[in-house]
Amino acid sequence: MTSHKPRTTGAQGQRLLSALKADVLFQFKQGFYFVYLILSLFYLIIFHQLDNTWLSYVMPVVLFMDPSVLGLFFIGGILLLEKEQGILSLIYVTPLRVWEYILSKVISLCLISLMAILFISLIAYKEAVNYVYLIIGVILTSVFFTLIGFLVATRSKSVNDFFVKIIPWMMVLILPCLLLIFYPNMQVLGLIPSIASLKLVWGAYHAINFWEFIILTLYMIVLNIFLLKYTYIVFQKKMVQEN
Repeated sequence: MTSHKPRTTGAQGQRLLSALKADVLFQFKQGFYFVYLILSLFYLIIFHQLDNTWLSYVMPVVLFMDPSVLGLFFIGGILLLEKEQGILSLIYVTPLRVWEYILSKVISLCLISLMAILFISLIAYKEAVNYVYLIIGVILTSVFFTLIGFLVATRSKSVNDFFVKIIPWMMVLILPCLLLIFYPNMQVLGLIPSIASLKLVWGAYHAINFWEFIILTLYMIVLNIFLLKYTYIVFQKKMVQEN
């Protein structure tokens, strides 16, 4: 089964906005925002116990882990829950296009991460923070890891199957970040997406060369675009097979 939906000029943004509103409401009802609130309060309690020196090192790492790990797991839960509820099978009988469905999920989870991280940083960190760097870093990190989770969830048959598959991915993506402890000045490590993302978030709290920031940002943007296109192809193919 293939999908040939008419292209309506000016309607794409409206469809995406409607899907985004529906996703935010869905995530709110499912308790995602409550989970983020509890986690944020937990982080604030922990950060309150640290002095500024330790905080400047711990906070960027935690704020990097937040959109990455939670993005990986949350998108899987959302996608598989909607699959069980039969929502995915309805995409072909609605004006919503597949790429709009994917973008809506990515943007909605990115918004949760941004709100939580800005909330934590503004309250817990009293030193100077480059919030432009932080916002860019969090967005690119959230998009990358959410798309990875989306791909894994697309190929998973159940929630248990998803968790079995996502754990190795998480290890492969997160563990290389430990290399920065031993080789902090090795620029080639920036080619590893998770390390590039961590460096962007880290740069908001520590001095980072402007051109290094630009290069890492452009690298992650290009990578996310290709990943988004690949996710679209895989998800579209999966939808065709199941319908």
